[in-house]
Amino acid sequence: MKNKIIDLFGIPIAFLFSGVLFLIFGANGEGLATTFSRPAGASSWTTEGSTIDAFTFIPIILGVSFLILFVSTFSISFNKWQKSQ
Repeated sequence: MKNKIIDLFGIPIAFLFSGVLFLIFGANGEGLATTFSRPAGASSWTTEGSTIDAFTFIPIILGVSFLILFVSTFSISFNKWQKSQ
């Protein structure tokens, strides 16, 4: 029984965790952009706005997409699980 539940709900749970992780990365996009754009040994640098936008919006778009995938795959798995009960 436990293996069947893991088989049915493993992929949706992975989509959920991936979505939440990408949303967290997107929320911290400005900090990540400044960290990754820092040259080695530099004490002062600037980060372009397009880099900050990319580090913010791309992870948010991916996170929302993964959450949509979670909802759709979870509903299919839940329906399949209910029919087998």
